[in-house]
Amino acid sequence: MHALMSGFVTGQYKLLTVFNTSLDANYEWEQGIEIPTGAMDSINTLFSWGRGVVVVIGIIGVLFCAGKMAVGKFGRSDLAAEGVGGLVWTILGISLMLIAIPLIMLLLPGGEAAAV
Repeated sequence: MHALMSGFVTGQYKLLTVFNTSLDANYEWEQGIEIPTGAMDSINTLFSWGRGVVVVIGIIGVLFCAGKMAVGKFGRSDLAAEGVGGLVWTILGISLMLIAIPLIMLLLPGGEAAAV
């Protein structure tokens, strides 16, 4: 068992020395974060798709709540009340998701907040 463990440790040490880069004590890390060139276009495209998906989900949510309110008109007031409550949560959720995208873009280096 000792020989097996010794061989494992030796193998790990050799593997680490191959892949590990030595850092001097005086190594200074770069202060800024740099995004590769062309990456902002991909990020903007991704966020544009995300914004579109949020809008579609929001429209489906509003229509679902409106359907509950319409069905509640025919004697099921509890369903209508649930539709109104769901509408409030749907609008708040849509607002939060649409505000998140410009906030993330503002926090990225070199990014600027885009209008929704």
